[in-house]
Amino acid sequence: MTINNEPSTNGKAAPIDIAYWHRNLAPILTSLMISAGSYSPAEQEKQLAILSEHVLPRLGPRLQDAHTTSFLTQSDSPLQAQMNFRDGEPIVRYCWEPLGPLGGSQSDPYAIDAAREAMQHLSTTFGLCTAWSDPLLEAFVPSPDEIRAVQAILPGWLASLGPASTVPSINRLPFSHIGMDMKGSEVGIKCYFNLKIKEIATGLPVTDMAFDALRKLKPALEPAAIDAVQHFLSERPVPYAIELVGLDWVDEREMSDARIKIYVHSRNNSLNTVRDYVTLGGLIQDETKLSGLQQLSKIWHLLLQEPEGIPDDDYDKPFSGDSALYQKLYFSFELRPGKKLPEVKTYLPTWHYVRTDEETVGNYEEIFRLCGQPWGKEGAYRKLFESAFGPVKHDRPKPVHCDASFLFSSETGIYQTLYWSPPLER
Repeated sequence: MTINNEPSTNGKAAPIDIAYWHRNLAPILTSLMISAGSYSPAEQEKQLAILSEHVLPRLGPRLQDAHTTSFLTQSDSPLQAQMNFRDGEPIVRYCWEPLGPLGGSQSDPYAIDAAREAMQHLSTTFGLCTAWSDPLLEAFVPSPDEIRAVQAILPGWLASLGPASTVPSINRLPFSHIGMDMKGSEVGIKCYFNLKIKEIATGLPVTDMAFDALRKLKPALEPAAIDAVQHFLSERPVPYAIELVGLDWVDEREMSDARIKIYVHSRNNSLNTVRDYVTLGGLIQDETKLSGLQQLSKIWHLLLQEPEGIPDDDYDKPFSGDSALYQKLYFSFELRPGKKLPEVKTYLPTWHYVRTDEETVGNYEEIFRLCGQPWGKEGAYRKLFESAFGPVKHDRPKPVHCDASFLFSSETGIYQTLYWSPPLER
């Protein structure tokens, strides 16, 4: 079959680029769906059709011809593969950065035009309510002058974050990315905005701007929940803490139960730091939350990739190597209309701490065993990993394991998600 190699003129990638992304990404997601055991052949086919029609054409040129690489993963892939391991049926997910044909070029350095096109396409195609997404986009999108300013400021801003690094400085930050939960033959869609570009341009924390935008949303969030998060962050010594604001992008009829998610980072990864954030400094003390923390304490050393254990709950593990961003731990505060307190989820940038994917596979199998999940059976998680990504022993410069998140709730029980950087043809 001859593939058309003509460049795109309609906001989508050229056919040869779409074929590249399909060849590199579709088999991984197919393998994960098969391993999950919860997708029928018809559902798998439908999910791949959604991927091929709505996502792959918006990932931009293949790697060798791309204007930029994506900071979403450690492999430069603009799509990150994920799986949620909850009690019951696991869900395969992925997150992607819409780069379009010109994302990262001089005409669209932060892929903002590409993000607008993708958001317009998805909202129209899937009937998504834009009551939250439109005002947040306009609140957080940087102006042309701010974009020009950031291009000059970014290297110095990155250098100011922490210890000197030998890692080459990144030359851009992603403005937006989109999450897709593969639910049977349907998709649950989420949208995320990176506030850092605007923050770097102005030199001011975006905290006030972010909370002001959230207070104006309709349907409204609970003011008490916004106040609680804002007060908590104001008392924590983390400069420029807010990273992202995300939202459940749903049908208008589902807006009353949709979430806004505020993502923040911490410069300390101790278990006591986790307790502080998850309880909002002791404000949240319900039995479910405390049970979740107790469960998390049993596996925290393994999430930090320390199978032999850690000295104590104040242990703050250093990075395994240099990093352009000095961010050791993430949390999301999930706000819903009518909910007076947020749900707090813990995220660990595993790639900062991974020594080898082989060791990490063993650590995760032990985590699953301690959590009473079937993926802890001898070799079960390793089989899932190798079916999707190839041998755990490899010579790639970066690990495939990217991030991990943990939540314990009365509705879902233990709710863990693993995130992977798909290896790409070079």
